[in-house]
Amino acid sequence: MARGEVDLALTTPGAAPDNLRMRTLYREAYIAIARPGHPALSDRLDLDTFCRLDHVIVSPEGGGFHGPVDDALAAVGLSRRVALSAPGFLVVPEIVARSDMIALVPTRVAADRVGRVRLLDPPLPVPGFDMAMVWHERTTTHPLHQWLRQRIGELVSGARMDGREMPTRP
Repeated sequence: MARGEVDLALTTPGAAPDNLRMRTLYREAYIAIARPGHPALSDRLDLDTFCRLDHVIVSPEGGGFHGPVDDALAAVGLSRRVALSAPGFLVVPEIVARSDMIALVPTRVAADRVGRVRLLDPPLPVPGFDMAMVWHERTTTHPLHQWLRQRIGELVSGARMDGREMPTRP
């Protein structure tokens, strides 16, 4: 962004450098997914079954086998079996739909895949995360950039914001 090669990014607030402008778009929660007809699952996903099954985890850097789910499990003295590390959340529902692995994914990732995967409440609370858009200060007042940020805000909220931007980080 400093070199002008990227105009806008969607990321978690903690991953955004402090020198960029930022607008939080939404809060995301996790949902468990499994393939329909998974042989080890009944009406609900209990903690023992959750820990026993093979999991798909997301590791954008590659090869990571620890995430927020593992932190939540460790807090209650448990662990899970991570069988596969994927580079991003968008591929995880397809992996789960074609295997007996399960995963916790952002609710928005799973919402349009109902039928391909089964949605289940996680058996323990796992903290969600915020998603934000970030941009360089030099584009803050640029009309086309303002329009783009406005449209993205409308799309993720599903409602018009009367042409006003939400507060941003200076």
